[in-house]
Amino acid sequence: MNLYLVRHGKTYMNEKGLIQGTSNTSLSELGIRQAKEAKDNLKDVKFDICISSPLKRTIETATIIVNNKCKIIVDDRLLERLMGEYEGKPHDEYVKGNYWDLKLNNDSKGVEPVKKLFIRAKDFLDYVKSLDYENVLIVSHAAIIRAIHFSIIGYDNNTIFLEFYPKNGKVYKYVI
Repeated sequence: MNLYLVRHGKTYMNEKGLIQGTSNTSLSELGIRQAKEAKDNLKDVKFDICISSPLKRTIETATIIVNNKCKIIVDDRLLERLMGEYEGKPHDEYVKGNYWDLKLNNDSKGVEPVKKLFIRAKDFLDYVKSLDYENVLIVSHAAIIRAIHFSIIGYDNNTIFLEFYPKNGKVYKYVI
């Protein structure tokens, strides 16, 4: 199975460097252009299905990419990481909390613990692997895409997860 992961296009909160978490924001003009670029990059792929986070920015991105050529279903397991008190705040404050350290598994200030995020990613991947499709498009968010990425390639307690940062509108392909 070919799995194509796409992070939603940029929103105005992205452009301001603010954390969105599960805030239900729409794409900015730049985000719409990024979704159209992803569509162009995937124009030769015939998707069997598209699975998206239920948030507006991902649904908008998915809708642009698939252009009515396949069904879009939503899956709550693809929601962005819960960011608690960091929602709407600058990204720098969040980075200081070591929220991507598996050993620490920090859940302070209402942030979803990294181990819980990885359980969600593994559960979703197990579901996708059970499907009988050739090409699957997943449209989601940075944190869950990072967790899916490392769930596919492997990780351990010493993995530096922040070395992989999914960019808005970029396509990441995996064969699973």
